Amino acid sequence: MDVFLLHLYLNLPHGQIIIPRLRKKRHFRPRFTLYSTPINNFQQTFRLNEEAFMELYLKVKPLIANHTTRFQAINGKLKLLSVLHFLATGNFQHCIGGRFGFSQPTFSRLLREVIEAIICLTKDYIHFPMSQAEILDMQNKFFEKAGFPNVISLIDCTHVALIPPSDLEQIFSNRKMFHSINVQICCGASMEITDVVAKFPGSTHDAFILQSSFLATKFANGDFGNALLLGDNGYSLKTWLMTPYLNPCTKSEKKYNNAHRTTRGLIERVFGVLKSRFRCLDMTGGAFLYKHEFVCKIITACCILHNLANKYKLPIEISDALREEIVTQGLQMSEDNDDGFVVRREITNCFF
Repeated sequence: MDVFLLHLYLNLPHGQIIIPRLRKKRHFRPRFTLYSTPINNFQQTFRLNEEAFMELYLKVKPLIANHTTRFQAINGKLKLLSVLHFLATGNFQHCIGGRFGFSQPTFSRLLREVIEAIICLTKDYIHFPMSQAEILDMQNKFFEKAGFPNVISLIDCTHVALIPPSDLEQIFSNRKMFHSINVQICCGASMEITDVVAKFPGSTHDAFILQSSFLATKFANGDFGNALLLGDNGYSLKTWLMTPYLNPCTKSEKKYNNAHRTTRGLIERVFGVLKSRFRCLDMTGGAFLYKHEFVCKIITACCILHNLANKYKLPIEISDALREEIVTQGLQMSEDNDDGFVVRREITNCFF
């Protein structure tokens, strides 16, 4: 008998006995493993193939690995897989936790841990062409698409829905009458995301986001030479940002608009692929219930994962609902730059 129990027994009042409590056995839920998902469904479930997943895992492993020898601790691979499935489906946390064998509070903690780890890879996977060789290569790739010269990136914004804090509802309400983060994205000729700004509420104008970003400063300073951005009429016409003619009259202006539309249509496809691949970003996956600061981190993490999937040329089907959203996006005018008219006229006359 234990010394402590013996002491209690000897000092008990006459006629009383002590019944020692037995430690209750813990029961653990069965954990998900890689072997529980068929190879042909892996990409569909996690939006990455096994090779891309291992590349990602090896990079984030030091940040999400367990530093404990406790029995039944959740390993890094399981953490990463569960978060990838959450981003791919937009399901509730208790559904994800139930499938992978842990509770909703546990998944909530590891979701933040994994997202923070992925965010640390931003510089590894999201890169805007800066060197002369990169700029020239990108310009050639875009020129091959529709004959539009000097383009190094396409720019546009998309909205990601969230439930805002009650005291900030108004600033998160966008022109489509729902609450969102307005996300600025630039893309390259191979549908890779070259820059992302995810921090402004839905009411913020697209042109203001660009004006506040590092790209506007670098283009205005001439850091990219004669390189151009292509944007819609929601942006102002500048010497380094070309928009379409509002009322094309001549044959050359119509050809310019056709080439502009064909080239810039690629970024609309990027939005469709991004939201189809990670349904948590689309309204069909529901609105985010997290604080807006964390939603912005999730958006950036999805952009990083998009580029990783793009690196391995992993296909994804764009849903019909997203195609409809792309077509019906509205435009807003902002003030144009006089020098921008000169540059646009020169391009029209020389190439179209």
